Formats: sequence, C-alpha cells, structure tokens
Amino acid sequence: MGKELVDVNISHKFNGMSILEDINFKVNENEFLVIVGPTGCGKTTMANLLAGLVKPTDGGVTMNGEVISPKIHNISFVFQEPSCIPWRTLWDDIVIGLEIKKADPQTVDQRGKKVIQLVGLEGYEDYFPWQISGGMKQRVAIARAYATDPDFLLMDEPFGHLDAQTRYLMQIEIMRVWEKEKKTVVFITNNIEEAVYLATRIIVLSKLPARIKGEYHININRPRDLTSPEFLNMRLEITKQCEVVE
Repeated sequence: MGKELVDVNISHKFNGMSILEDINFKVNENEFLVIVGPTGCGKTTMANLLAGLVKPTDGGVTMNGEVISPKIHNISFVFQEPSCIPWRTLWDDIVIGLEIKKADPQTVDQRGKKVIQLVGLEGYEDYFPWQISGGMKQRVAIARAYATDPDFLLMDEPFGHLDAQTRYLMQIEIMRVWEKEKKTVVFITNNIEEAVYLATRIIVLSKLPARIKGEYHININRPRDLTSPEFLNMRLEITKQCEVVE
C-alpha cells in the first residue's frame, strides 16, 4: 500500500437537501479505489468534490496536505458521457491537456505516442470521433487522461453508457493500463460486479443522504474470474450492502 495521497472529510448539501453526510476516507498512492452505491446516492457529486470542481458545504478534500484544486494539482477526469472533441483528430484530442499545460513539442510527441500505444489506438491517430465506436471514444478519453501523467485520476461511471460486451472489454483494458502505469485511481460506479472486478479497495455508499456503509479490501488474484466462489461471495456481500435486490 502506498502512502496517503488524498484525505476526504466532507458533508454536502444542495438546495438545503443533505446529499453526503460525514464522508471520511483516505486514498493511497497507486491504489484503485472504487466507490459504489445505488443510483442517485450522490456519486457524481462525490466525484466533483474529489476533483475540486465543487466546494463541500462542510469539511474539505486535501491532496498532499493542500486543499485539492485542479489549478494546483495534476488531476485528470474521465466522464460517463463521450467527451471527444468533434473537430479534433484523436491525436489532437489526446494531447490537448499537454497543449494547455504548454508542454514542449518533444514531451507532447512522446507522451502522445506512449498513451496511444497503451490504449491500443495505433493507426487511428488521424481519425475523427464520428469515425469510431463508443468503446474507442472511451479509449480516447482514458488516453487523454493519462497523457498529462496525472497524480490522481477520477473516473465517474466511464463505462455506464456502453453495451455489456464492450463494457467488459473496457474493464479488462483499464486494468491492463492501470497495472502498467500504477496511477492513483478513484473509480465511481453503481455496477457491483464491475467494482469487485476492478478494485483494490471498495467503499460502499448508502442511499441518500449518502454515508459510508462499508469498506472492503479486495485481495482476489488478478486476472479475476467472475464465476469463482470468492468473486461471487464478495459480489453478494456488497450487493446486500447496497440494498439492491437481484
């Protein structure tokens, strides 16, 4: 387990309604932390708070002891909805973060080539978003997020709109990328099977107002077999915690 990177101690209200209550946890370097909970429990609000895009009503989020801010810290975000820029080629889209950070041309070229190879998009550099599938668009989003060599990567239900087969393939892909890069990832989902497949640790949220109901360290060997008794038992336990009837 790496050292502590992010410290979360928050409560949050929206229009007077309590969304998150007494949420306290830490994120360690190089871990793949998954936050799972029922639909509508405030997971996207949590993602925005963790990224420093929204200020919590009470408490705060710190990174290396400083209040977290995308203006200060090297944070990347992958959203649920496709986020490709329609008028830019895949190459131009993937390196846009480096351009914004005013990286030198050599760094742009090196990082762009590395992440394109990492996500398997070689040969598609000159394609436009309308020419590729939904799964490939999410590969672009992942490559863009990794291109800036982030210290902290937030993924808010990034595979939620994909069909079941593509989603499973993307889960395999993101694990392959994470095992090579070992970035610190917080991945948010309402898919319990996905959570158990990906996570080194899982935090389970309750229904609104969301509180932490449980925490699980997932010590199942990789690659994980979705049909193994160990996997199925963990999935069942977390399903019960999420108050989901299967």
